[in-house]
Amino acid sequence: MIKNIISDIGNVLYEFDVEGFINKNIDEKDKNEFIKSTFENENWHLMDKGDLPFEEARKLFIKNNPKYDKPINELFDSALTLCLNKHKNNISILNEYKNKGYNIYYLSNMPSETFEKLKKETDFFDNTCIGGVISAHIKMIKPNKDIYEYFLNKFNLKAEECIFIDDNINNVNSAIEIGINAYQLKKIEDMKIILKNILEK
Repeated sequence: MIKNIISDIGNVLYEFDVEGFINKNIDEKDKNEFIKSTFENENWHLMDKGDLPFEEARKLFIKNNPKYDKPINELFDSALTLCLNKHKNNISILNEYKNKGYNIYYLSNMPSETFEKLKKETDFFDNTCIGGVISAHIKMIKPNKDIYEYFLNKFNLKAEECIFIDDNINNVNSAIEIGINAYQLKKIEDMKIILKNILEK
């Protein structure tokens, strides 16, 4: 029996619109290289994990993309939330399921700076959620299995009583391997459908 709903944040709780940021700020001929040297770069993952300090990451990305120092600074000044479409979110849906008796948690790869900014802008994390785990806080990162094991131990949860929603299939598969019911969210609009199909059969 499912008792707990665990939500990723980027592209699950909020739409993470990298494409919108790129289209607005980066010249067409530079887009692929820019993405490879920032969002898809190993240093981005190190920043998410907390192994690369936030301000060091800013300097590194600017050094690799000096032409785009202005948008990179704007992105980091916003604690990366410039890429989050906060109007396109699943907060109300998870509030509904809390009211139906489910326990709501979050589990996300992101820097501490990003999470702290989001916490100031919504009461979701404090009021709707029982708690959660942010990768940079514990120096662990999805899809490595240790972060899922840490999560279950921290909240004393049984894997089979949890449903985990993530946009990344590798993260989903790792969760499944340790017994969590996990599902990939390909479009943020599909959260309602996924939860309804699983929990309201």
